[in-house]
Amino acid sequence: MIRALSRTSPEAKEFIKFLRIDLSQHRVHLKFSKTRKVRFSKDLLTAGFFLEPTERKWGMIRIGCGNRKPINILMTLAHEYAHFIQWKRHDSIWKHFTDDPLCGLAYVELEKRTESDAVNLLREWNIPANYGAIRSRSRAYISYLRDTEINN
Repeated sequence: MIRALSRTSPEAKEFIKFLRIDLSQHRVHLKFSKTRKVRFSKDLLTAGFFLEPTERKWGMIRIGCGNRKPINILMTLAHEYAHFIQWKRHDSIWKHFTDDPLCGLAYVELEKRTESDAVNLLREWNIPANYGAIRSRSRAYISYLRDTEINN
């Protein structure tokens, strides 16, 4: 486990342990990076991402941890795990987005739902956190995405 998470709550450690097992059963690696951002594509750095597995290649959840608070790392992890769950359950919102990834409004709705699911995951695992602050950051992120879509 990455050093930033080594001093987190026992609930957080159990959450990560559970995720590693669940992800590996579906051919998805969980990787933490020492850098703050991770490269998703040639032109995109992000706090974390989920890539679906294919027939030939394992998928991945990768999370940037450098100079970030443990709760922010855990929220990013829960967010990407929520995407994994959407993929695993063949959720219509995930399918709609992956069928048409250029549709900005579909992306905003996907991310809005995923943020909510991520907060619910942390609550289900009784992860100690300031949930008011987490919700505030989630709302700011969704507002940013909406503003970005309007300006494009």
